[in-house]
Amino acid sequence: MASDLASVTLFLAKIGGVALVVAALLTYPGWRSRAYVIQKSFFVRLLELMVFYGMVGILGFAFEVNMGNRFPQDWEFYAVTLSLFLVLGYPGFVYRYLLRRPKAVPARKLP
Repeated sequence: MASDLASVTLFLAKIGGVALVVAALLTYPGWRSRAYVIQKSFFVRLLELMVFYGMVGILGFAFEVNMGNRFPQDWEFYAVTLSLFLVLGYPGFVYRYLLRRPKAVPARKLP
């Protein structure tokens, strides 16, 4: 079990490093095509949702393993956590699609 200060600091540094790499990889494509109108299908958005759910699950699993032991989960655990993930993500959906105004300057379409 990792309980001393050095191992906890090392674990948090690893998690922070992975978070920075993931943030850079996820931010770059949007930054690069910021002048274009991006049309995503339902299936692409669903795939993004599942990838983010998996990333949050892996982060939780890493914290659990670092605390000492892993607890077994059945399908009920994953059904509840996916439901919570969707419910807690709803305010972001409301802001993105229902409250935010479109930009005044029309963007170019992808070639």
